[in-house]
Amino acid sequence: MDETQRKEFIRQTFNTVASGYDRPALRFFHDSAAQLVELLELAGDERVLDVATGTGAVALRLARCLDHGHVTGIDMADGMLQQAEVKARAQGLGNIVFQAMDMTALELPVARFDCATAAFALFFVEDMAACLRGIVARLKPGGRMLICGFSGPSFAPNVDLFLERIQDYGVTVPPLSWKRLGDEALNAELFAQACLEGVSVECRDLSYHLPDAEAWWDILWYAGFRGLLDKLPADELRRFRTEHLAEIGKLASAQGIPLQVEILYARGRKPG
Repeated sequence: MDETQRKEFIRQTFNTVASGYDRPALRFFHDSAAQLVELLELAGDERVLDVATGTGAVALRLARCLDHGHVTGIDMADGMLQQAEVKARAQGLGNIVFQAMDMTALELPVARFDCATAAFALFFVEDMAACLRGIVARLKPGGRMLICGFSGPSFAPNVDLFLERIQDYGVTVPPLSWKRLGDEALNAELFAQACLEGVSVECRDLSYHLPDAEAWWDILWYAGFRGLLDKLPADELRRFRTEHLAEIGKLASAQGIPLQVEILYARGRKPG
């Protein structure tokens, strides 16, 4: 598929999964958001841009830390933004706005924001360096950029079992997108291409145990893997689910199903 088709596929996938994106099994989104906001060390009066905001895990936490600041959250999936807006209203947050927008074609003023964040986002873009430069252009001189993504080993061996089995069903599996930024060196190189200064990259282990194999299915069904599962006809999907969850169940320990989640955080500052 070409770039336009690929973007539409991603948009449709995340619109489809939006209603379940905040399920407990996917707590790594919220756990990592807490770590990201902590690393920003906000003063409380910043204007912050949150790119690919999803259902607002980062943006909402940012807004709660900004007594005199403001958050702009953008995403190209309307379904995700609707979930984020509902949560913002429920929490009574008046210092946050969500906009439908493609992160590769930002319709925002340059040099407007003090900080920008992008959680689990840039690796979806074909030209990551160009996308990051576009975000950095929206930062004021001296503004801070912080992204996070999964390290290469995350979700092993669960995801390996999933990919092996779904390929047996005739589904073509593309390279895992997050591995494009799956180690410290790749993140540092990307930040260098965007001419950011004071770059640092660190990995934090946020692993936990799932209560059962059904919780692993929630991760597959309500996140990016849904696009692969939707390629299976209904009868094959039911059979695949039974077979795959049986093999995932064999990973269980007394604590549950282990889920390896390692998050890479890259930080830098715009010159000026």
